[in-house]
Amino acid sequence: MSRDAIKQTYPFREKIQVKLIGQEAFFGPGPRQLLHGIRSRGSVAGACQAIGISYSKGRGIIRRMEQELGFELVQRRQGGAGGGSAGLTPKGEIFLEIFARYEDAVQNYAENIFHDYFDELEERQ
Repeated sequence: MSRDAIKQTYPFREKIQVKLIGQEAFFGPGPRQLLHGIRSRGSVAGACQAIGISYSKGRGIIRRMEQELGFELVQRRQGGAGGGSAGLTPKGEIFLEIFARYEDAVQNYAENIFHDYFDELEERQ
């Protein structure tokens, strides 16, 4: 049976979740989503609301990421009557880009070796 034919018969596939760990896990899908929200909404509060977490939890996640990485990811600007704003620092933008490329490479690798292991199901029958 061809590799493509076998591939189509599997009722499952791989999905890899990449996390970064320092003293503790500090970056993965949730923190990534928070940073993307800050970028798109222009505020920590808006990003937290969009992903359904409290502002204090979001600030804690940012603090932990920045502590583990040793650099600032989020630049906050205090505001007056209209409130403050926030955005990613240049290094924060670079970090997100590098993480996305790394995550894609890991997922692609997993997809590429999937059949190296699971084709054995067909071969052993």
